[in-house]
Amino acid sequence: MSDPKPRVRFAPSPTGYLHVGGVRTAIFNWLFARRNGGTFVLRIDDTDTKRNSPEATQVILEGLKWIGLDWDEGPGQEGAYGPYYQSARFDLYKEFAKRLEQSGRAYWAKKSVGDRLPTWKIEKLKKAGKWDEDLAKASEDPLPALYFKMHAGDPQEVVFEDLVWGRYARPAEVLNDYVILRGDGSPTYNFATVVDDMQMGFTHIIRGEEHMANTPKQVNLYKALGAPLPHFAHLPLIHNEKGEKLSKRRDPVAITFFKDCGVLPEAMFNYLALLGWSPGDDREILSKEEMVAAFSLDRIKQAPAQFTLNRKSEISPEAPDPERVQYLAASLPGSKLEWMNGEYMKRQPVEELVNRARPFLDDCGYNLAAHPKEWVENVIQLEQERSRSLLQLAHNVKLFFDRPSRIDPQAIDKVLKKNDGMALLSETRTMLAAQSDWSPQGLEEALKHFVEAKQAKFGHVAQPVRVALSGTTVSPPIHNTLALLGREESLKRMDLALFTQI
Repeated sequence: MSDPKPRVRFAPSPTGYLHVGGVRTAIFNWLFARRNGGTFVLRIDDTDTKRNSPEATQVILEGLKWIGLDWDEGPGQEGAYGPYYQSARFDLYKEFAKRLEQSGRAYWAKKSVGDRLPTWKIEKLKKAGKWDEDLAKASEDPLPALYFKMHAGDPQEVVFEDLVWGRYARPAEVLNDYVILRGDGSPTYNFATVVDDMQMGFTHIIRGEEHMANTPKQVNLYKALGAPLPHFAHLPLIHNEKGEKLSKRRDPVAITFFKDCGVLPEAMFNYLALLGWSPGDDREILSKEEMVAAFSLDRIKQAPAQFTLNRKSEISPEAPDPERVQYLAASLPGSKLEWMNGEYMKRQPVEELVNRARPFLDDCGYNLAAHPKEWVENVIQLEQERSRSLLQLAHNVKLFFDRPSRIDPQAIDKVLKKNDGMALLSETRTMLAAQSDWSPQGLEEALKHFVEAKQAKFGHVAQPVRVALSGTTVSPPIHNTLALLGREESLKRMDLALFTQI
């Protein structure tokens, strides 16, 4: 008898950002489901009523849609196992809690863990996987909490097979009874997730390595409820370039930050899919179809995945979101993600690239409506090759929409004041004013002939013109730049450079 089609889920909590680590988990679940003809479910784990918010839920939905993930069941895609918000399933949790209580596997108690520990001690216990947040909260609650009795008889170690890590065992002495219902009747994570995963029929639980310490607690709960165990696969942690676990306080990890920096969703999808997984060869740019065809859990590595940026400084944990976006934009150049995004940008049809870049162009204040569609596309295409994000593209085309208000002093010193830069700019301006063919080809030929006649180096002629047109030493090929700016604007900018710099 063949195995049933897999059912997998992504179950984020709407308490803040949609973390790139969470998105990576969602991608792996989605790829596994699509590879095996299964079902991918989105469930919103919103039992923490004090920290959840509708805005955070919307961020999750929009972020997943932006990166290109669709779900077969979940919010907006109702199915037979709904509702898909845990906050709407509280009656179900109470029913199963009562069942456990009646069977003798759960009991009400008011426990105390003693004086509140200092923050440093709590953080140390959390890192060691020994901190029980639910137990700590229960000790502060004036009402009794419902505890799950971890062992039905003599304490036994809990063993399960993980599809990434292999055999995993937890000694009996570290597996204490734990809270499943708080004093106010709300369920804890370990309880609600088992009830829902069981009721929704998930065959595989694919989630982050940080949940591995919870799994033994959940294994015994499955058994106490008489439910078959799903297959577990715990994904390796994601580290930054310093070897530290990605942190929302220290690292720019919100998926919206990458969107706001001009990273294309398909590039982000590709990059995250390769964090901890390999298609089995040296391919790095893969379509979704290629990823689906190659995906398997046995190619997930145990070593931490590396999410590497090229940051020059640290960012304050209290920095507001706009500052974090700026920080990320400054940290992308030279990174693997930026390279990959550039490769995807090169492959975009120019009309599509204009549409994607439009919000960034609008934010820069460029008046696209004042220019013909073909001209805008030509400008974008000119910078398409060397731009590696939509934000960078918008900055690179600035010279075509805004006349420089000043010339970079370094450009004056390095170009206009050296190698007869001002004189060559003046002579080139005179030659160009007489040029009848203002096409890119005509301008290229005219500049070549001029350079030959002057017996000069091409850079000594082109660079002064470039500085005059852009205010810097960087621009696309000079003949293309001249052609797109047009005769009148090009000559005007050269005149301004000549008259204001002498």
